[in-house]
Amino acid sequence: MSKDLLFILAAPFKDGDANWFCRDCAMLEGALLANPHWLDHIEVRRVAFPRPRADVIPLLGEDNQGLPALVLAEGKEAPIGARSHNGRAHFKDASGIAAYLAKTYGGAGPHP
Repeated sequence: MSKDLLFILAAPFKDGDANWFCRDCAMLEGALLANPHWLDHIEVRRVAFPRPRADVIPLLGEDNQGLPALVLAEGKEAPIGARSHNGRAHFKDASGIAAYLAKTYGGAGPHP
């Protein structure tokens, strides 16, 4: 993988008898709209809600399928605030993901 990879839940999704969206994933969808140039640097995968999430497990593990998640490209060192799984740096919180993308690729980040 040569680009950072952003996993977000595809919306809307069914859970029980209702349709939903993930508020953190929706925030990142908005950040992508505000920063379309990020798509030149990252890959975005919109993943279905039901588990197991086959695309996520190989990179983050079966116990770490919660989304959103940004997995950094192979060979990138884990910056401050990143987690690591099998030697791959990643972020799991929407604000941390947006702040990293803004700092790394320019553009608007989350307001403190």
